[in-house]
Amino acid sequence: MHFIEMNKFLEQWQRGVLKQLDDILARWLLLLGMVDARKKKVYEKIYRELEELAMKDEHLLQAFNVWEELSLSQEDVIAYQSRLKYILDEEAKLEDVKHMAEQKGIEKEKEETANKLLASGMDIDFIHRITDLSVERIKEIKERLIQNREDK
Repeated sequence: MHFIEMNKFLEQWQRGVLKQLDDILARWLLLLGMVDARKKKVYEKIYRELEELAMKDEHLLQAFNVWEELSLSQEDVIAYQSRLKYILDEEAKLEDVKHMAEQKGIEKEKEETANKLLASGMDIDFIHRITDLSVERIKEIKERLIQNREDK
C-alpha cells in the first residue's frame, strides 16, 4: 500500500521536479489532484497541462472526458444528450439518403443494362433473369427505346 500526500505531490509538480510525460502514475495523480473539493477549486494550470497530455495519451483522454461529463450540471447533461440525439438523428438521415442513392444507382445500372440488352435484341424474360427488373419495368424501357428510335 502506498500513501501519497497530495499537497507535497502538487508542490513537486509546481517546482518541475515531476516529469509527468514520463510517469503514468504522475498523470493519474495530477488528474485526481486537479480538483480540491475542500476549497471547491479546480487548478487551471493542472487542467491545461492535462488537456495537453491527454492529446498524447488515449487512456488519459478517456478519463479526462468522463471526468468532464461527470462534472456537468443536470441542465448541461440534458442539453448534451439532446444535442447528441440530434447529431445521431442527422447521421441516421444521411445514412438513409446515402442508402437510397446507392439503391437508385443500382436500379439505374440495371435499367441501362436492360436498355442495352433490348437494343441488341434480347427477349424480355432473359433480361428479367439477368437484371432482376420486373417484366413491366422492362416493357416500359422497351417502349421508351422504341419511342426514341421513332423520334430520330
